[in-house]
Amino acid sequence: MSDEDGSAADGFVGDGRRKHVTVDTAGGERHEHGDVYLRHSVDAFEVSPDFEFPAAETTRYEKADLAHVAVTQHHSACFVTTAAAGEGETLDALRSFRDGTMRRTPVGRALVGVYEAVSPPVAATLADHPDARTTRVVRWLVDRCATLVRVREARTTPLARDALAVALTLCYVVGVCVALAGHAAIRGRARLGRISRGRTARRSRGG
Repeated sequence: MSDEDGSAADGFVGDGRRKHVTVDTAGGERHEHGDVYLRHSVDAFEVSPDFEFPAAETTRYEKADLAHVAVTQHHSACFVTTAAAGEGETLDALRSFRDGTMRRTPVGRALVGVYEAVSPPVAATLADHPDARTTRVVRWLVDRCATLVRVREARTTPLARDALAVALTLCYVVGVCVALAGHAAIRGRARLGRISRGRTARRSRGG
């Protein structure tokens, strides 16, 4: 654990809602953070009482040093969904399915773990490019998944609910794959653009 000494690294994503966070370190220490904001990157969690995460009021936890992180008051880590569709009923419906169904099976927990590991930079890309084709496709998939969740909740037979759970899980996987591919393509184009501009600038200086 360490207090952040400078500005947060790129790739941190949060949902802008206050929550209670309990952090258990691999060394056996427990840290409680009440009424704070949480944000998440590939490598770390940060908590702060200020939504702007000023350095002096931000505590950073490296994921490699942690055994468990528990969040109450509001579920975190739906970063791609938040970036594509925003807050509201869609987000609540998907969180309900994630926590009430997916996390109860080994395969579901594995999928959620992969999602939480890869989603922060992907969500940052989608948030930065709200009109990109990838963002529009992911938004459409998120909306369809939320509709399926509501249809599943209205079903009473176990067979129908199980079939819809399978469909939702497949849609979940497709959405993550589309988001990852789009993230890579958008970042790749941006990198190529920077290289091209750099070459043009060098030629201009040479001429």
